[in-house]
Amino acid sequence: MKPGHKISLIYSGITIGLLLVAGLVFYFFSSNYIRNLYFHYMEEKAHAVAEEKFSKDELDPVKYRNVVIRRKNSIPTSKELFIRVDDRQRARRPLSAYLTDEQIERLYANQTVNFEHGAEVGTAFVYYDNTGTFAVIVLSRNPYGASIARTLRWALLLLVLVSAAVLWLISRLYAMRMLDRIDRDYQTEKMFVNNASHEINNPLTAIQGECEVALLADRTVPEYKDTLRRIAHEADRVVTIMRELLRFSHVRSGEGVGEREPVPMAPLLQALANEQYAGNTTLEGDARQACTVDCRGDFAVMGDANLLRIAFHNLVNNAVKYSDGKPVSITIADRRIVIRDHGIGIPASDLPHVFEPFYRARNTQGVRGHGVGLALAKAILERYGARLTVTSRQDEGTTVQVRFK
Repeated sequence: MKPGHKISLIYSGITIGLLLVAGLVFYFFSSNYIRNLYFHYMEEKAHAVAEEKFSKDELDPVKYRNVVIRRKNSIPTSKELFIRVDDRQRARRPLSAYLTDEQIERLYANQTVNFEHGAEVGTAFVYYDNTGTFAVIVLSRNPYGASIARTLRWALLLLVLVSAAVLWLISRLYAMRMLDRIDRDYQTEKMFVNNASHEINNPLTAIQGECEVALLADRTVPEYKDTLRRIAHEADRVVTIMRELLRFSHVRSGEGVGEREPVPMAPLLQALANEQYAGNTTLEGDARQACTVDCRGDFAVMGDANLLRIAFHNLVNNAVKYSDGKPVSITIADRRIVIRDHGIGIPASDLPHVFEPFYRARNTQGVRGHGVGLALAKAILERYGARLTVTSRQDEGTTVQVRFK
């Protein structure tokens, strides 16, 4: 069984079990309350019957009429018994047809006794009259209790079934979403660790190799300098990777994020475009690679200026680096920034993974990079409410769109 289904079943089972227990408790207390309420009405009926029978000669006609009306308006009875109990031993035999010995003792102790007799319920008490002492027993069927109990049972069953279905769907939905997210994060973290280990291991291995080769024999000063330059280059790679890793980790965890302030996009992107142009030191004048900014509507983003600069520097630098010497354009309009190049593009199979840490497309061999820049840019920009989309065709170029809310 899949973990999502297992979690869903466990959660649903526990919740439905609790609901079923709550339903049974409610049913028990409701049935008990209805039963006690019916016995209360039975007691009223029994007293009304006794008054009607024994108080006719003691009450004036008006009061007696009210007693009769009260008896008629009370619940219907199937049997009304008046058993003389002046001689309690002789009265035991007729009483035992309806009451147990324990109930008879309670009756003789002047307690009202509620009991069940077959399919009927009854109530009994001792009535003292000037003609003698009588045990008044009233029997009745309880159609209300049975009907209400049956309705309650069906309602609770329906509630449990509907709740079970709804809880199953909800738990399955959330369990699958949660597990999918956990699995996705786990796979990303696993790939992140593997790629980070690989990226860091390569320069460290190169440094170790350079040192071992240099120690095999005495070298001239120029040879030592050349070895140290290569070691410094590889050490710089390690430092760069570690710096980008720390920065990426801080952004994802929310650490190192400065106070938010309005950051205009046009001046920021124009400065980055100028830096890219000035960075082409191997070419001069118009031969340098163009990186143009078309501002059709400037806007400001509330954020950390330094982090936003890092994010857009990574995006623009990537566009320039993989544009194969062709112009790069940056368009600003409607709280949207579009960075377009006409370079080597990204293979379709690699496109879904471009924002994963340390992931590099298959066609980037020979181009220096670590695969952290786009992941870092995405983490920063999404923190400020932006949404990044990338479209690309191999050998035709790439377009990165950043849309702010």
